[in-house]
Amino acid sequence: MKVVILGGGFSGAVIAKKLDRQKELEVTLFDTKEYFEYSPSLWKLLLLPSYHKHLIIPYRQFLKHTRLITDPIHHVTPECIETEKEKLPFDHLVISTGIDYPIFLKNTKNVFTIKSGVEVKQHSEAVAEAHTILIIGGGLIGTEVAGALARKTPEKQIILVHPHDRLLERNTKAVSRYAKKYLEKHGLQVIFKEKVVDHRSGIFITDTQRRIKADIGIWCAGIKSNPWYMETFPPSVFTERNALKVNQFLQLEGYQNIFVGGDITSTPEEKTAASADRHGRVISENILRALRQKPLIVYKPRKEPMIISLGNGDGILTYPPFVLPGFIPAILKLLVEKIGIKRLN
Repeated sequence: MKVVILGGGFSGAVIAKKLDRQKELEVTLFDTKEYFEYSPSLWKLLLLPSYHKHLIIPYRQFLKHTRLITDPIHHVTPECIETEKEKLPFDHLVISTGIDYPIFLKNTKNVFTIKSGVEVKQHSEAVAEAHTILIIGGGLIGTEVAGALARKTPEKQIILVHPHDRLLERNTKAVSRYAKKYLEKHGLQVIFKEKVVDHRSGIFITDTQRRIKADIGIWCAGIKSNPWYMETFPPSVFTERNALKVNQFLQLEGYQNIFVGGDITSTPEEKTAASADRHGRVISENILRALRQKPLIVYKPRKEPMIISLGNGDGILTYPPFVLPGFIPAILKLLVEKIGIKRLN
């Protein structure tokens, strides 16, 4: 039986590893990279690009029987995957391509996102040389980037603009207060209830016409599902925001042989690495159950503890209503990173 996996992030990599040694399966993994990358820690590369080697594992290191294809995907149909070189049919398909991090500015010069290790490393020199850095967005990524820069680069002027009235607004107010207090204690300026809407020659303009001069902008404001490669599928499989609708078994609605995992799913939960990992475990089990004609297991979204980093020495552990700030969450965050990578290796 042929299984094709699109995307080797947390969900795709877990599925590929679990299916790799199944002799009755012919597994193919599509990814533009030749390695798994631990994306929650990519912000560390802004200040220490050499740390990248600790965040990646070559697929060949843990996938001994899986075919890896790095060619870009052109089209996905209900029957096959099309690249420039070939059409690859499948019996089961897993879509775990993740999401996009679009920059909603016409002028994106000296503006970048925390999307891939290679891109972040390319901008690390600009971060080192910058006198003023603007962080656009105060959600999880923006707050973690702000915490790292505020702690490690006190000589720089760092400004964070967030459209909501508090940081990390999907968390409790106690979490938001601690994060704000920490950032301001380390000299970072936080501007609430404003949105960056324009960029002209190093001047960032908000929707209140505030003008902020900055050498670089780090865009951490929003995500977008973009399954552009699925144009042959009916509109009924997409939500209004282009996420992919799934049933209780994480199958694409209307397609029993197509599973969906990771951030691109419509599951009602935080889009985290932990959630994607659990998607991968359920999907891999359900593919094996389908092969053996056994009942599929149900995926149940759940809230999990979250660790928010504020640099290497501080953080916040939250599991509402419980909140633990300080050094212990920072250590736990590092342990989670090490364990997450080691589990694949």
